[in-house]
Amino acid sequence: MLFYSGLSHCLGEVHKGDTITDYMPQERERGITITSAAVTLPWKKHRINVLDTPGHVDFTIEVERCLSVIDGSVVILDASAGVEAQTMTVWRQADKFFVPKLVYLNKMDKSTANLTLCRQSLEKLGAKPLQIHLPIYEGKTFIGLADIVDMQKYVWSPHSDSGKHFDIISLDPKRDENIFDLCCKNREDLISFLSDIDERLSDHVIHCDKLIDVPSNVILNALRFATIKNLAHPVLCGSSYKNIGVQVLMDAILKYLPSPFERKNEIIRFYGDKLCLLVFKIIHHKILGQLTFARIYSGNLAPSSKVYNVNRGTYEKIHKIYIPFADEFKEVSFLNAGNIVVLSGLKFSFTGDTLTSSIDAMNEAKQRFYENTSSMVDEYKPVLVGIEAPIPVFFCSIEAPSPSKQKDLEKALENLEREDPSLTVTTSSESGQTIISGMGELQIEILKDRLLKEYKIEAFLGPLQISYRESIDESVEETTIVNKIVGGIRNDIEVTLRLKPKINAGIPKKIKVIGNQENDLRKLKFDRIKAIENGMALALNNGPILGFGVVDLEVELLDLKITSKTTNSMLSAAISQCIGNALKKSSPFLLEPVMKLEISFPEKYTKVILSTLSPRRSIIEEIEKKDGYNVIHALTPLSELRNYATEIRTVTSGMANLSMKLWCYQKMNEAEQRKAIESVFGFV
Repeated sequence: MLFYSGLSHCLGEVHKGDTITDYMPQERERGITITSAAVTLPWKKHRINVLDTPGHVDFTIEVERCLSVIDGSVVILDASAGVEAQTMTVWRQADKFFVPKLVYLNKMDKSTANLTLCRQSLEKLGAKPLQIHLPIYEGKTFIGLADIVDMQKYVWSPHSDSGKHFDIISLDPKRDENIFDLCCKNREDLISFLSDIDERLSDHVIHCDKLIDVPSNVILNALRFATIKNLAHPVLCGSSYKNIGVQVLMDAILKYLPSPFERKNEIIRFYGDKLCLLVFKIIHHKILGQLTFARIYSGNLAPSSKVYNVNRGTYEKIHKIYIPFADEFKEVSFLNAGNIVVLSGLKFSFTGDTLTSSIDAMNEAKQRFYENTSSMVDEYKPVLVGIEAPIPVFFCSIEAPSPSKQKDLEKALENLEREDPSLTVTTSSESGQTIISGMGELQIEILKDRLLKEYKIEAFLGPLQISYRESIDESVEETTIVNKIVGGIRNDIEVTLRLKPKINAGIPKKIKVIGNQENDLRKLKFDRIKAIENGMALALNNGPILGFGVVDLEVELLDLKITSKTTNSMLSAAISQCIGNALKKSSPFLLEPVMKLEISFPEKYTKVILSTLSPRRSIIEEIEKKDGYNVIHALTPLSELRNYATEIRTVTSGMANLSMKLWCYQKMNEAEQRKAIESVFGFV
């Protein structure tokens, strides 16, 4: 896309490690995308902001943060494999943000490319795939595609190595008899589906003698409407490696995906024409310092201007603004709504923060919200929807190579944690060690490599451990009495709480206050409730078995006796103590992370792969057959998957492909729980 738009003078290739958007050394060494990259490119008098995202499950946060700011997406599938495990995750993430989608079937030059397989796998996702391209072959060579909307074929010369030049020819029933009838049949199916959605198209169908006579522009408008409303997903095809179909894909982005003005965020209307941005990514550039990536939703932006962070309640000053080109940045003097912008000078903004021009602009937006919703929520802030960081499933200790490097390590980890919301850095209250938690082995490995190459710190990592969760089996009530004098103030507190098991509840964020005529809980002020919830959060962060977070329960406040002099900090401490005591009495147990696996491999290795899964407590859900390959779908505890990717590559001579994602947390039996405790403490 960069080459055809004129921004690049050469074609990069993933397997050669010279692509522009995969600019990190770790990406080029491994031939994979690790971090999202932004590029703004011109195409036919339009500007397209491209965000290239990773496909590996360890870096799913990169996909999430990009989906939060884009107007449309292109889902790229291997035409011989169809929808794979990580595709399902990304598709559901896009659905969460209501992002319209095009589907691009890449690698149509492969002999195993299968349109029917791809369409069926998309339908299993709940998608409505509408085939608008059909591949054209000369013998067994993929040379182009037919567009059934405009009934034209696009043909590339097999002798062209750049793919810049191709012929556009109208389909002819005599000359193109091999594909013309199939195009007509697909066009009729397309019109039949769209006419139920678009009235203008249905009017043309009624007045046309033949469906082939329905004008292309009417079909295009109906298809664009269906795509923007997420009612359908146009399916295109091509071969990026052979340089076939990329320009047609870029045309389709303009034709079918919405412009920034066609997809208005609900919150944006409250800001009117005032400046409103959403921060979605932060990086630390070795020359430019901290750079903040943001999407401008409304208003205009210029350098040296002040912005107000709605989430943090602080003002910051922008020094310079840039347009991104992967790891290069072009300074500009002005940008308006719809653009992806890179800002220097911001120190206190985080991923997911909303920025506006002033506190007055925020208050005006807040007032418009009240007028439109008839709501008087004092704590409401007119903020755009950010991202939700995934739950870390691995953790390990990290140490500096020497005491002199400790501060450098802390600063480096602070930067890396700010860049990646799925990475958490904490300090153990017992040992004082620094603990890093993340999504997988590869993420931790990349972090260690970046510390060495970017920050010149040869950090030592402890053994990688599983991040379990804890929960309870039975309801329990607990009363705690605190009488303490702190700072000359007497704190008298008597609190009664109830813990109740609740399936799939996650970690509770709010406490359930059981107010009645016998207690004064209905009169609790907001600051007191906040203090109670802070105490609850503190207690539930450290379970009684191994100190992991406690989930799947409900906390009820049954009674609370305090005086006006009781401090909020002491109230939080009393709540935390009460919950801690209750957890020990409530038959706590461990929950382990279970991963959903998808393993594809040649059929001859079926028995070998199954033999590697059976001792790993795996549940085989399904075995599919895809053109000489088998695909096993299985659920397996994460603790059983250490070095599994290496093992299956070894036993299949590198022919197997493994993808996995977190599926759920499940209760461990007593034997497995004893093993887990022993692996952490060295004894039960």
